[in-house]
Amino acid sequence: MQKRLLGILASIAVIAAACGGATTSSAPAESTAPGESAAATQAPPDSNLAAEQILRYAIVQDPATLDPNAAQDSESISILGNLHRGLVYYDENMQVIPALAESWDISEDAQTLTFHLRDAQYSNGDPIVAGDFVFSWKRLVDPRTAAPYSYVTAEIVGAPELLGMAGADPAPSDADIDAALDGLGVSAPDDKTLVVELNTPATYFLTALALWVFVPMQESWITSPNATEAANYVSSGPFMLDTWEHNSQIVLTPNPNWYGTTPTLTEVQLTIVADLAAIQAGYEAGELDTVSPVDTPDIQRVKDDPVLSQEYGETPTLSITYYDYNNGTDPSGVGTLARCQDPKDCPTTNKNFRIALTEAIDKTAFINATFAGIGQVANIFVMPGIPGYDETIDPYPFNLDSAQEHMALALEELGYASAAEIPPLKFGFNTGGGHEPRVAFLAEAWRQAFGLETEQIGSDFSVFLTQRTEGIYDIARDGWGADYPHANNQLNGLFTCGGGNNNVQYCNPEFDALITQAAVEGDQDAQAELYKQASRILMDDAAMLPLRFGLTPQLLKPYVSGALVTPNDATNPGDRFFETIQILEH
Repeated sequence: MQKRLLGILASIAVIAAACGGATTSSAPAESTAPGESAAATQAPPDSNLAAEQILRYAIVQDPATLDPNAAQDSESISILGNLHRGLVYYDENMQVIPALAESWDISEDAQTLTFHLRDAQYSNGDPIVAGDFVFSWKRLVDPRTAAPYSYVTAEIVGAPELLGMAGADPAPSDADIDAALDGLGVSAPDDKTLVVELNTPATYFLTALALWVFVPMQESWITSPNATEAANYVSSGPFMLDTWEHNSQIVLTPNPNWYGTTPTLTEVQLTIVADLAAIQAGYEAGELDTVSPVDTPDIQRVKDDPVLSQEYGETPTLSITYYDYNNGTDPSGVGTLARCQDPKDCPTTNKNFRIALTEAIDKTAFINATFAGIGQVANIFVMPGIPGYDETIDPYPFNLDSAQEHMALALEELGYASAAEIPPLKFGFNTGGGHEPRVAFLAEAWRQAFGLETEQIGSDFSVFLTQRTEGIYDIARDGWGADYPHANNQLNGLFTCGGGNNNVQYCNPEFDALITQAAVEGDQDAQAELYKQASRILMDDAAMLPLRFGLTPQLLKPYVSGALVTPNDATNPGDRFFETIQILEH
């Protein structure tokens, strides 16, 4: 589940300071996370509750680590989200809400965030203090830790210098690293106050702070021998680590010192099973309460089964399959790409040409033919479940008649008598990833619709990544998985002028201005509207070809109540909020 460094680094934009003076965000009563409250209480009883409140599910491998700073795999993340909480979390609608921070203040220039901590304790009874965040975040960005997600600190003052030390030759000395850590923009004036200084105004940084890597940790705990084994583990969330039999089973139990509502579940049993077929068999035998994902060979059988079909669902995931059109802007974001000085050499720089290519693709047929029918048609880039997603945006649906009309306009503008005169379009993809049938589907659709020919160029992944960014291709395969559930992570850097992941060579100042405005907008609803406006511009320009949002096929027993299923679940339905789940009589 590793993410790309540039995906975060490119999200740092130089943006105007927020106006109107300092602002404060406090926790309204209705904005607490599911299952959370200011004081610990017992969950409301349900008259139909089973006597045994045990949730049973499987993960496919032993977690690589339960060290929050070091984790990057889905299995680890699914557990850490229940063992720990940070300053903020998010609700089932992916909106940022207070967690260990009761409230926060944003400075007038939107570059200083001051968090006010609630009274809370670790599972060992010790108080959670602001200095624990300072220690944890410095450890996260310390190059000696080699944390795979250290890059998410890039917005913090002093972090870029530390990130640059990783892998440096010659290696920095311990004294140099310690001095740089002293300059990191995070401090604790007292036990209840944490101050974070940013390189640039960025209200979206609040969403990144919901990641597992930003949770507080006691130095005395994490630096002790075998700290992450069950006998020694210290957690800050609603559950604690009861047992960990490596490569066999993990058991979570409620944290008696959790500040929020006491979970109804008395145990969460995670069985480690590498074989998807065995997991499916265990579910059907009543030994597991959920399966995610349902193995592809079983999907149709499950859908046809009168019982299993009632327990089956497909949950959107925060990922998208899309294809780049070369829009012709130099990767620096200034001027025209050298090989596209003459539009005839780069037909995809023509908007009508891109619209024609888009309208010629039946996305449902594409998903059915190349993804076994699993997936949701994508018409924009921001994914379902992320604030800023707008299902009404679809300016160029599948329409061969309209596609022909736009192609005729494009040919006239480009100076070609027919599409057959256009030299084969360079169509790039990386080999070994199962992309060949998808590339072939698109190429054949364009050949049949217009007589267009393509030169399908398969390359090693490392070569492909470099050439795609440089604009070598006219069309190229692409994909994106959200680092965190915020539209900034889907739009900024990927489509802003000169962005680090702008593989489509797109540049529209009007789009950039909206992204800049959204980055400092503190009201989440208003911010989402700005991202919707930006998405409409992007899609009206037909800058790229969105095709498919990921869907995870899942099974969940009907007696599992209160599961809050989100697109950001790590491995199983509702695994971001185990504290809300109850087991009913069955």
